[in-house]
Amino acid sequence: MFNSFDNKESQLKKILILGAGRSSTYLIEYLAEQAPTHGWHLTVGDADLSQAQRKTAPYAHVDAILFNIFDQKQREKQISQTDVVISMLPAIYHIHVARTCIRFGKHLLTASYISPEIKELNKEALQEDVLILMEMGLDPGIDHMSAMQVIDQIRSQGGSIISYKSYCGGLVSSESDDNPWGYKFTWNPRNVVVAGQSTVKYMEDGQYKYIPPHQIFDRAEPVHVDDFGLMEAYGNRDSLSYKDIYGLQKATTIMRGTLRKTGFCKTWQILVRLGITDDSYTLENSENMTYLDFITTFLSNRFDVEKSVEQRVAAYMGLAEDSEEMRKIKWLGLFEDEKINLPNATPAQILQELLEKKWILSPGDKDMVIMQHQFKYEIEGEIRSLVSSLIIKGEDNLHTAMAKSVGLPLAVAAKLVLQGKIVPRGVQIPVWQEIYAPVMEELKSLGVEFKDEESKKSQHLSA
Repeated sequence: MFNSFDNKESQLKKILILGAGRSSTYLIEYLAEQAPTHGWHLTVGDADLSQAQRKTAPYAHVDAILFNIFDQKQREKQISQTDVVISMLPAIYHIHVARTCIRFGKHLLTASYISPEIKELNKEALQEDVLILMEMGLDPGIDHMSAMQVIDQIRSQGGSIISYKSYCGGLVSSESDDNPWGYKFTWNPRNVVVAGQSTVKYMEDGQYKYIPPHQIFDRAEPVHVDDFGLMEAYGNRDSLSYKDIYGLQKATTIMRGTLRKTGFCKTWQILVRLGITDDSYTLENSENMTYLDFITTFLSNRFDVEKSVEQRVAAYMGLAEDSEEMRKIKWLGLFEDEKINLPNATPAQILQELLEKKWILSPGDKDMVIMQHQFKYEIEGEIRSLVSSLIIKGEDNLHTAMAKSVGLPLAVAAKLVLQGKIVPRGVQIPVWQEIYAPVMEELKSLGVEFKDEESKKSQHLSA
């Protein structure tokens, strides 16, 4: 499936993958298939041994182990015996892995954002000659590398970035789009459910802009994607930080958002307004509730109690009972008498449990990943626009576009680290050419390739 590069490692190198969940499929396959050529030994650990065994079953030379992140002795034993660790664990556990890696002088790669705790490990990592490469998946990951590839190219030509907008979405492919939401889970369901609970910060035409959580999905913007037409994007949390991350001090517009199919955000906003995406408190007696009871807890008993809950929700939200939004909400099963059976659950947890049953990828389903960067830049007094787009389609519910775009950057980077071709140390993200250039070059050969379209405006900037 994957192309191998000739390499002559002088000794057996060991790779430890922690976590064998949704996004690990291509990561494991790439490294397992390259291991014999390069003389690597690969071990995959997971809290669910059967899951690790399923992912490694085709490869007799790959070990699957039961791994408990909280077992300090096991964590230290496994990490001390390896050369490169790739953590696919939930982000909150990376700090335990990182500290252990530094203690034993081992490199660590993850697809997660750098946390403040891990950022503080930079000095220790440098002292121990350890690389902790974070944000090495899709978003964050490919977004950094592809954006910096364009930005550095524009700068090398003497250009200056005026506007940067970037959008990314994990979506269901058109042939598998069989529900009114036009969406199915292709990555961590919790991250989808609790998205939009922090203020969005961005810059537009030189002005700082802020969108409070209760308005984020109400202010989704249209985005045109070639071959798919009009989509929509809601703002990500902090776009302003990319001014420094990408060196965009002269840019007057900086915006990052998440893509959804048209109509998704308007209905999700109804769920936000109802209060059922809240994850900040637990509901009493939730294990004995039905979904109908659940919705009723968010409605006042002072008005229209003689009407059905569905009618009351429509009236409360100012919607027609036969509206598209009400049709989508009803399809989820939120007006049914099915028991929830989740004790001490938050509203968001109850919603997630329901959505995981309704938005599941079936065995024959295909997903897709879409990423689009929109640049405006000035060069020699002329304004130019460049749109750089990536579209990846999955093969099935296991070999997903999401697993490919998250796992392959990690796998390629791990190989390059073992080959000594990525040499920076300390806590890093892939915004440096010496990291992103070789990774993006191989990703291109693996089908992860951007298409660039550039246009020029006829008018020139005044002197």
